[in-house]
Amino acid sequence: MARSFQLDVGEFNNAMKKLYPIDKVTNFVYKDNPLLAMMPKKTEFSGENITYAVQHGLTGGRSATFSTAKSNRSGTPIKRFVVDRRRDYAVVSVDNETMLASRNGGALLEATKTATDAALLSLSRAMGMDVYRNGSGTIGSVAAQVAGTEFAVGTGESVNFEVGQKIQVLRGSSLYNNGQQLEVKKVDRDTDKVTTDAAVMNTAGTPVAGFDAGDVLIGAGDHDAKITGLDEWLPSATALAAQPTLYGCDRSADPTRLAGQRIAFNGSAHETLIDASVRLYREGGRPDCVFVNPVDWGELAKSQEGNFTSAAPLNTRRHSPKDVSSSFGFNSISLNSQAGNLRIIADHNCPVGLAYMLQMDTWEFRSIGAAPRQLGFDGVGSGLRQTDHDGVEYRWGYYGNILCKAPGFNARVALTA
Repeated sequence: MARSFQLDVGEFNNAMKKLYPIDKVTNFVYKDNPLLAMMPKKTEFSGENITYAVQHGLTGGRSATFSTAKSNRSGTPIKRFVVDRRRDYAVVSVDNETMLASRNGGALLEATKTATDAALLSLSRAMGMDVYRNGSGTIGSVAAQVAGTEFAVGTGESVNFEVGQKIQVLRGSSLYNNGQQLEVKKVDRDTDKVTTDAAVMNTAGTPVAGFDAGDVLIGAGDHDAKITGLDEWLPSATALAAQPTLYGCDRSADPTRLAGQRIAFNGSAHETLIDASVRLYREGGRPDCVFVNPVDWGELAKSQEGNFTSAAPLNTRRHSPKDVSSSFGFNSISLNSQAGNLRIIADHNCPVGLAYMLQMDTWEFRSIGAAPRQLGFDGVGSGLRQTDHDGVEYRWGYYGNILCKAPGFNARVALTA
């Protein structure tokens, strides 16, 4: 006789552990985010912060004349970065009544898996974008006002918006109207237009004309709270001039070695990439990967046929804290340069018109434990009983940040004029 079975919290927790072991979560999050997947990982980030030094010069005590070398001796120019942790979360709840009423654990687990996968996908999309951005939480900007609740964003930025997503408007350096939250109701990815549930309000709570061209859009609660990505480690000249200091390091003393190379467009994307590789090689860098938006990858592949060669899928392996390896393959085209063979990889998180030429061993994603992972105080995979809701809550997230140990060996490359 078949045993009647009802799913309790303990049994459900065990099922969640089987559904989402660390290696499966890693594959889920990293498989469509090449830079995030390929960036070296370290899962030790204890203490309040990480302090590390970047040498950006040599001692002055060198001369063919001994007395001159001795009199000119000096310390080695070193700057220090003091990097703190950032955090991000995704949360899903399981209704207690549904759990207790279920006689078929598979049906409930399938429904919960759908909800949990959506939460993980939201977190993975954020992580994939954040590695390219500057920590401000920016996901796009208003290019033009269309109607009271509809606006156009920059080319290709519509992929950063999802129906149901909550966003806020940043004008200048402050959240507009005390951080009013707007819900995304419609996304037209062909025309890069987004529609929200309400018009922008002024500080008196009255609807205003709408979005202003130049308004910066961020995820709700993300303002200046995200990890420090490429846009901050390798800033534009304008951004660097406006804010030269990063994590206590004044980078103005040696902008290229402390804030990377900035390569201007030079006639074609192909020639500009060659220029970047030459510059990095001159500065001692040995870049191995170039990350571009799929739109730019396609244009490079079509317009420069003969200059590039197809390359086998680039595989990278990462290991979880339990030493469970995961393998990811990314297609690339190969460019021979003075700096060596460069793999050009399409990443939908990279802004259109911009490439990042990187020496991957100078980068590191440092976190407490795996990033991301299930968060629980009584064991990985454990749900938390909710005090304000009849259910169990599962939390996903990470605590960490990105470090660049040699910014000068990496370049920000403009692919358009």
